Amino acid sequence: TPKEPYQKVDNQIFSLHKHFFFGNSKLDIDLGYIINDRKEFEEHPVGEAHNEDEEAAMALKLRTFNYNVKYNLPTFKNGIESILGLQGMFQQNKNFGEELLIPNAKVNDLGLFYTIHKQFKSSSLQAGIRFDTRQLQTEKHIVVHGADTHVFNPLDKNYTSFTASLGYKFTLFDKITTRINTASGFRAPNLAELTSNGVHHGTNRFEVGNADLDTEKNIQLDVSLEYKTDHIEFFGNGFYNQLNDYIFLAPTGAIEDGAPVFKYTQHNAKLYGGEFGFHLHPHPIDWLHLESSFEMVVGKQQNGDYLPLIPANTFKNTLRTEFKINDWIKNGYTNLTVTSTLSQKNVGIFETASDGYHLVSLGFGGDIELNSLKFNTTFSINNLFDTKYIHHLSRLKSDGILNAGRNIVLGVSFKI
Repeated sequence: TPKEPYQKVDNQIFSLHKHFFFGNSKLDIDLGYIINDRKEFEEHPVGEAHNEDEEAAMALKLRTFNYNVKYNLPTFKNGIESILGLQGMFQQNKNFGEELLIPNAKVNDLGLFYTIHKQFKSSSLQAGIRFDTRQLQTEKHIVVHGADTHVFNPLDKNYTSFTASLGYKFTLFDKITTRINTASGFRAPNLAELTSNGVHHGTNRFEVGNADLDTEKNIQLDVSLEYKTDHIEFFGNGFYNQLNDYIFLAPTGAIEDGAPVFKYTQHNAKLYGGEFGFHLHPHPIDWLHLESSFEMVVGKQQNGDYLPLIPANTFKNTLRTEFKINDWIKNGYTNLTVTSTLSQKNVGIFETASDGYHLVSLGFGGDIELNSLKFNTTFSINNLFDTKYIHHLSRLKSDGILNAGRNIVLGVSFKI
């Protein structure tokens, strides 16, 4: 019997994926329908009979229909390949419990796009354009927190936007592949960001929506460089993202219903960073692989304040070997990975800093043949030294609850 409060969730998922071939063109169709019933049960007096069907403090029924249609047009005489697509979603949310986290609502999304791809002798070009619209309607609802009564008027909002992208891949110098992409983006606020008002036990936060949120738009530039030979690879991927009316969830420093209060807000902001690393498998010891990478991202508001909930910079180093033992172990491997997460001190207002930590993982496996018996086995130990740490983005950080400790996994698969 689960302790209260707890949630009970039932999901029913129906999906269809279909291809239609028309000689030199193709039509792809994806359809999905998801029924999500979520009930939340809170504490009730000891000794009273507990009837789940009658006592759910919060009950949500969410119905979602998704569709994705892509038509791969015949290739033009000049070699240009193109895709015409339609994507969308219809979603309906209804409340049946006493409490409301988000109101009854209907959301209708529609997107149209067209992309082209041209392959040249030693380079390629990609481009695309897209139109999106979102219609969102909610019903009036009243929320009571202690002695306070909050009245939320119905919303009827429409969001539209055009976006575009352009990318070029070419060889800058001998064996150095270069990719440059620029794109504009669009994201309409969702139902939770507009209307939330209550404790979300899945995130351990009291979340407050903002009905005045505008459409989030951005322009991003990506640059990638890759040097590759038979025995060594270097790569560097950088990005810069300028966002107008960036929507994010920020702590307020207040406590309500025993949970820290987070409010959806938006400001102009910028995100930039990248990933850099190398892969070494030297000759003649081709069975040895050394991989190293560094990932970083910086998020700042236009006024210079740091954005909350930005992950810390991370180093990852992996030593991997590949081997074969006679005829009874094939495709064998071992790996040792050390992940070093740096401290995150560039935090938003009312957000606390996080300490750095190091995690060590081991693994080995391969294909095994014992007479007529054939199977694949994998064995791994994650967080080998049972390091105590809390990830900066952990939803349980405010309660001081640690992330997972040592984790041992054994897998065996047979082909019959």
